[in-house]
Amino acid sequence: MPDTSQPIVVVPDDIGGAFRSAPNIERIRAIASLEIHGARPAGEAELGERIRDATAVLSFRPAFTRFPKPVLDRAPGLKLVCISGTGVEDVDVAHASARGIAVANVPGPSNRAVAEHCLALLFAVARAVPAQDRAIRRGEWKAIQGIELGGKTLGIVGVSGISCELAPLARGLGMKVISWSRNNEPARAAAIGAEAVGFDQLLAAADIVSLHVRLNDATRNLIGTDELARMKRGAILINTARGGVVDEAALIAALKGGRIAGAGLDVFAQEPLPADHPFLAMENVVMTPVSAWSTVDASARMINQSIENVVGFLRGAPVNVVNSGVLST
Repeated sequence: MPDTSQPIVVVPDDIGGAFRSAPNIERIRAIASLEIHGARPAGEAELGERIRDATAVLSFRPAFTRFPKPVLDRAPGLKLVCISGTGVEDVDVAHASARGIAVANVPGPSNRAVAEHCLALLFAVARAVPAQDRAIRRGEWKAIQGIELGGKTLGIVGVSGISCELAPLARGLGMKVISWSRNNEPARAAAIGAEAVGFDQLLAAADIVSLHVRLNDATRNLIGTDELARMKRGAILINTARGGVVDEAALIAALKGGRIAGAGLDVFAQEPLPADHPFLAMENVVMTPVSAWSTVDASARMINQSIENVVGFLRGAPVNVVNSGVLST
């Protein structure tokens, strides 16, 4: 039975033991009863059972554990859900707010990691690295001609913490950087070394289009048939944002038809990717399994800040709460 004289903190999904092995986890043990579950819950019922007595939940975001209303309602004493990542779309924040449950995140721990991964995907597509590697392993010896990135134009869609890291890296390679975002403030773009342009202008001018927007009703299928048709012929698309930002059927058609040269993708409409997905047979698509965020350095920042979020909340000094209105109720 949990110690009810202390707050109860539950980690319901410590995949790989990231929290269990973190030295800072002792900061939580010093002020709360801590329960750590080392395997991903099988479903909502099991997740609800694990967090039933929780005062605070600390969830390992990369496990994609979701907290809809039925799960939250299984925990009547819940006061905090802390997600170890930036996005909180897997939490019913509106219902949490109605219940007075704070939802905290960890903003920006993997910005540099994702920015560098964008470049890794870009280099891999531009120089056909995976395709040539596979050919050599098949016993073939045929070079594929690629393109140089110096002198090319990178079009950033969405000025974010990640693109703030990406733009200087691209400029360091000798690339011109242009950007578009919903507010499209020239000063904000200039601060990262980019030129703010219109959306259609970006699509037409960019040799590489890199996506850095959140997934919502306004951005779902933001890149579809019309947008791909407006892109420069032979351009490259990089997506480390969310799979739903791109209409995959339209992208497949554009890739097969030679409208764009290739794509580097870390995110997909369905994850894991189905075994019969057309991307799997396309040499001009380079894929990674939602791993852009995953470096030793970023993971350490993410885990440590998550722990600090919980400790701060339990000590009455909450930080990184996305629905801060609940703190005044």
